[in-house]
Amino acid sequence: MKLTAKLAYSQIKSSRGRTAWTLAGIILATAMITAVFGFAASGDAMFRHVIGDNEYYINMYNSMLFGMSAVFVSIIVAASVIVVSNAFRVSAGERAAQFGILKSVGATKKQIAETIMYEGVYLCLIGIPAGLALGLLVNLTGVRIVDYFLTRLNNVSEQPLVLDFVIAWQALLLSVIISFMTVGLSAWLPARKAAGLTAIDAIRVAGEVKVKPGQARKNWLIQKLFGFEGVLASKSLKRSRRNFRATVVSLTVSIVLFIVVGTFGMMMGTLTNVFFPGIDINVAAQFYSYYDARRIEDWELIERKYVAVNSVLAGEITEKMREFPDTDVFGAGADYHSYRALVPIEMLNSRTREILDPPLGPDNREHIIFASLIVLDAENYDALCRLAGVPRGSNILVNQFTLYHDEGRQILAPLIFSNQTLRMKNYYYGDEFDITLHGVLSIGEIPKEILWVSNSMVNIIVPALDALSYVWFANSSDAAGFTEYAGAVLRDMFTFDESLGDLSVFNIQEQMDMTRDIGRLIMVFIYGFIAMLTLIGLTNVISTISANVRSRSREFAVLRSAGMTPEGLSRMLNLESILCSLKSLVIGLPLGVAGSYAVYRYLAVPVELGFPMPWLPIIQCSLGVLIVTWVTMRYSASRIQGKNIIETIRY
Repeated sequence: MKLTAKLAYSQIKSSRGRTAWTLAGIILATAMITAVFGFAASGDAMFRHVIGDNEYYINMYNSMLFGMSAVFVSIIVAASVIVVSNAFRVSAGERAAQFGILKSVGATKKQIAETIMYEGVYLCLIGIPAGLALGLLVNLTGVRIVDYFLTRLNNVSEQPLVLDFVIAWQALLLSVIISFMTVGLSAWLPARKAAGLTAIDAIRVAGEVKVKPGQARKNWLIQKLFGFEGVLASKSLKRSRRNFRATVVSLTVSIVLFIVVGTFGMMMGTLTNVFFPGIDINVAAQFYSYYDARRIEDWELIERKYVAVNSVLAGEITEKMREFPDTDVFGAGADYHSYRALVPIEMLNSRTREILDPPLGPDNREHIIFASLIVLDAENYDALCRLAGVPRGSNILVNQFTLYHDEGRQILAPLIFSNQTLRMKNYYYGDEFDITLHGVLSIGEIPKEILWVSNSMVNIIVPALDALSYVWFANSSDAAGFTEYAGAVLRDMFTFDESLGDLSVFNIQEQMDMTRDIGRLIMVFIYGFIAMLTLIGLTNVISTISANVRSRSREFAVLRSAGMTPEGLSRMLNLESILCSLKSLVIGLPLGVAGSYAVYRYLAVPVELGFPMPWLPIIQCSLGVLIVTWVTMRYSASRIQGKNIIETIRY
């Protein structure tokens, strides 16, 4: 065995703690790379099973899969190089005096670099096989998780999606190559630096600790707040800033990723509530008319073909659906396409006048406003009549409208209610009629189901209507059974030309569960990825802090011999951990919030949502960083506090 290889092997054996943490980082990095390529191979097999021999789509999906894999692997490699390279740099720093002695007796730069590179090779021989095994285990677990969350989707899908556990030799080979290159690059960077030191600088250990002009001055604020121990802690971080740089970077990356993922989770929950608002239903049956089926000649409407459901038939369907056991049904229909209201400006409040176009009419005193007529089943209509204090057969104005604009959302009461009569105009035929408003209700007083069927500026609940759309909202103890039953009721009781309309039944509970399952699946993989990256970073944090405290054992012994008490030494180390954590938080928190805002801008495109400040992730990661650095610092210090002062100084 070459002398440089023997030196590397002896270093691995003598520094078991640092070796263990470096090995952990290599194993985790290799495992993550293996898992990413494994998922790509499993996804490729799934798409080939679904698509068949269509090479166009196979190539398209493969490009997407391997593009995403390249992004994830690049992130892993970047984090691993930072972590593992710092471990080798610390190792080289601990042996700087040894390298200086070797150089003084004739060792070349190549031999010094070889010593560190051999250390990387030995660690690869252990870490890469272990990482491959762990990566395959992670891949197998992830495949089982995916299949579990896809169960509901596959139950209703004509083409089930099944992700199989695939062991592809190409993926394993690529993982080995990338992992070996990652460790090689991580070892080469500090090896090149160590080889470039002169013998005298290496013996004096002058490469790691550098003090710039001005750094020796005391910080009066720190001295006033934390005393002499605080000054020592601040100076130690300044002198050894390179030792803590990788620690700060690792903590910062973890902070940013944790906050961004936390915001993503909050946004996913918000979007689920937006697309599935808080209505206590689990099934919705819907009739919808294609209102624009019409025949036009010479720009004139000759015939308009449409289908509508009248209030009597809708009521019969509602009662039939209520016969299903343990089921509540709310029926609501509307025509929000056919009518416009001619509203005099004196009937509009000031804010409504501002947002509308200039008034029309012979005297410029009227606005033409989209209007919806709404009809309910008899039971719920009677309840709203009692709430509005009007007799059955009355017309009830829903006098609130939700306006979305650049500044956010605003709820307006568009009309000044005075039991007035509105002039209504049919948009398609031009005929006009009057409708008297007998009562008024606000959005907060009406069932939320009504807002599902219509949200025009003028909404009027009427006793009878030929509705162009009608929805039966149901809450059943057996959602799946009622879904089939409701479909049969609609087909039996309502027949029409299918080219003019559509009947459909939605198991909302199932759709919500599928949406949540997919959201949970995404979050499991994202949090798993972040957790693994964080573990890689933690190996660096623990290794760096431990090595830094261990290398300063003589400094601590001198301070104790000069009269510093164990309590004072503890305060100094506590302050070092706090200052290191604060530096990471000062950099990481703004970057995390900026990344969260980027996620918000992307996810909020289809809907109007406010930016949710991620306070909980910020608090969680802040406490986590402080705890990790403090515990690591205290544990490392406890390992050296029992040593004899004289022997430590002489060492």
